[in-house]
Amino acid sequence: MWARIRVLRVPATYAAAIAAAGICSAVLIAVLFASVSRIESAMPRFGFFAIREFHIAIRYVTHLRDMISLAQAARNSPESLDHLAAANDLVFIRFERVDGGDTISEIPAYAGIVPRVNDAVKRPDAIIEAGLPLDEKSLKEQGLELDQIVSRMNDEYYKYGEEVKADLYSAEKNLNKFNYQIAFSLAILSALAIGTAVLLIGRRETIRKLEFLAWRDATKELKNRAWMSANRDGLLERAKLAGKQLRLFLIDLDHFKSVNDTFGHHVGDLVLKTVAEILQSVERPDEVAAVRLGGDEFALIAIGDRNLAGLGDGLREQLNRFADLEGHQVRIGASIGMACFPDHGSDISTLLRNADSALYAAKTEGRSGFVTYSPAILSRIDVQLGEEAAIKRALNCDEFFLVWQPQFELATGRMIGAECLVRWRDPVSGAVRAPESFIPTAERSDLIVEIDKVVLGKACAQAAQWMPISADGFACAVNVSGKSLQDDAYFVHLVEVLRQTGVPPSRLQLEITEGVFIQDSRAALDHVDEDSRYRGQSGARRLRIRIFEFWISCRSQPQPAENRPVIFDRPGIVREEAGYRSGNNRSGQFPRPDRHGRGHGNRRATDVPDRGAMPRRPRVLHVGTD
Repeated sequence: MWARIRVLRVPATYAAAIAAAGICSAVLIAVLFASVSRIESAMPRFGFFAIREFHIAIRYVTHLRDMISLAQAARNSPESLDHLAAANDLVFIRFERVDGGDTISEIPAYAGIVPRVNDAVKRPDAIIEAGLPLDEKSLKEQGLELDQIVSRMNDEYYKYGEEVKADLYSAEKNLNKFNYQIAFSLAILSALAIGTAVLLIGRRETIRKLEFLAWRDATKELKNRAWMSANRDGLLERAKLAGKQLRLFLIDLDHFKSVNDTFGHHVGDLVLKTVAEILQSVERPDEVAAVRLGGDEFALIAIGDRNLAGLGDGLREQLNRFADLEGHQVRIGASIGMACFPDHGSDISTLLRNADSALYAAKTEGRSGFVTYSPAILSRIDVQLGEEAAIKRALNCDEFFLVWQPQFELATGRMIGAECLVRWRDPVSGAVRAPESFIPTAERSDLIVEIDKVVLGKACAQAAQWMPISADGFACAVNVSGKSLQDDAYFVHLVEVLRQTGVPPSRLQLEITEGVFIQDSRAALDHVDEDSRYRGQSGARRLRIRIFEFWISCRSQPQPAENRPVIFDRPGIVREEAGYRSGNNRSGQFPRPDRHGRGHGNRRATDVPDRGAMPRRPRVLHVGTD
């Protein structure tokens, strides 16, 4: 049984309840046996007529106490028998006429028989008082044949419609039988009680499992959003009653989508599992609870007076590190926002809203940060959200336009291309906004991808108009954000725009900064160099990609051999690989770099001839430098 209990993981309270049910059943059986024994020893004093009716009395269990007390107090008196009959609803023998008239004792014809009947009743009493067993043999020895008495009484009373029936009731035999019936009934009740307890335990286990599935994340075994919704008010109330602080941390993983797209969803699942293990390591019963809200969003609820702000700093350090996942060095990266009760809100909804504002501030400040809520954050967020709304409106209303900057070859003075620069005209004031006033906001909010698509479409449309009047080597340069390079939808849009406008890929040049490769070299190269879905399409076969500020990287210390190199064979980056074709320089020599500025602002870019102080051999830029 104990082994079964261990298998079922029965709580101590349930085991105690089962044991108590068994003990109570045993005690009840013993008490009833003792009570019936007392009745058995007392009842024979009233004669066999009273004993004969005991089986009727025993059915009225509620009268057991009265029956015992009356039996002990009785001294073979008719009054006691009457009281006993009344107390136990006994059917005491009274000979009455069928028509309900006078009793037999008042009819003269029966006056002589009444003493004989009373004498027959007293004789069993004498037998019992003598200590003899009350059975047929003892009655015969006393000169009393029970059958003869009944027969004689029926012969004499029959003509009046009365019939007497008598039997010799064995109290001991019937009481023992009744004892066994009670014991069997109690055993059945005990088995039912134990079975019910076991069923309740099994039901409790089922409920516990269902509760786990309902309130736990199935893959990461963290509490889920449903658990937080059901328990958050209770946690806050507990903190209020205890007079303690409650700190709510909201955690959002940085670049999780890029990890999924680059390494696959199985690596993304490993990242989530690693984060879950980190959060579980800081969980404390009744103090710290970790919750997965969904996707790459997590929460941490901490109650206590200790330095819980340090908890956020520790989480940031643990989450913003590299992890070895199936041979891939993946930087997890997470932004954390925190709000505290009672400083930042008196209810859980306010705390959630303020913690979310702090999280938003952490992401806009460069990600991988930890920000505690303050009222000043709201004003900054309002400005940020207002700027994002304005950019969305500008995209919908076509408020962005292009200006062009020509590119000349210094040796010949020939214009070899033009670079498009994006501008934003305010529809109300008509003022033109420079890129540095809105590009940073677009980068933080991922709206830069939509801007890049608009710029690409306008640039290709203009290049198509210039094609009839431009030289064969004339190319239009378009600035591209690193986020666009990591977005598959941008490549689909690029191929479609080239197809619709009819611009050859050789007439288009995508310009990026080295930061795209330095910040996330693996993801950028996977999308630029190894995207097989777009490489084989005719619209992208000869597409040239130029990287600005690469001279700094060329002077950087090379990384180990496992870092993938990018080969330069002309100013900017032109990858010579299956599906791509290099630029004009076919000699394998490395020319001087362009001189130009940064970002989407004014920039002077020129191609220079293959001469000067630069070595005449290919060089390799090792992506992934510090």
